[in-house]
Amino acid sequence: MKGHIMSRFGLSVGAMLLLSAGLCVSVTKWVTDRQELRAVLAANQTVRKTLGEMTIAIAEKDKEIDRLSVSPCGSPTQRAARP
Repeated sequence: MKGHIMSRFGLSVGAMLLLSAGLCVSVTKWVTDRQELRAVLAANQTVRKTLGEMTIAIAEKDKEIDRLSVSPCGSPTQRAARP
C-alpha cells in the first residue's frame, strides 16, 4: 500500500511539474510575442509618418508642376514654336 501511495504522489508531482513547465513556456512565448507586436507597431507608425510626409511632398510637387504648366514660359505650345 505504501508503494501505491508513493506512485500516485509521484505521478501528481510529475503532472504538476509538467503543467508548471508548460505555463512557463506559455508565459515566455506571450511576453516575446507582445514585444514583437510592439516593435511591429512602432515600425508601422514610422512608415505611416514617412508615407504622410511623402504624400505632402508629392502634392506640393504636383502643385508646382500645375503652376509651371500654365505659366507662359512653360506652356507646351510656346516651347514647340521655338526654333
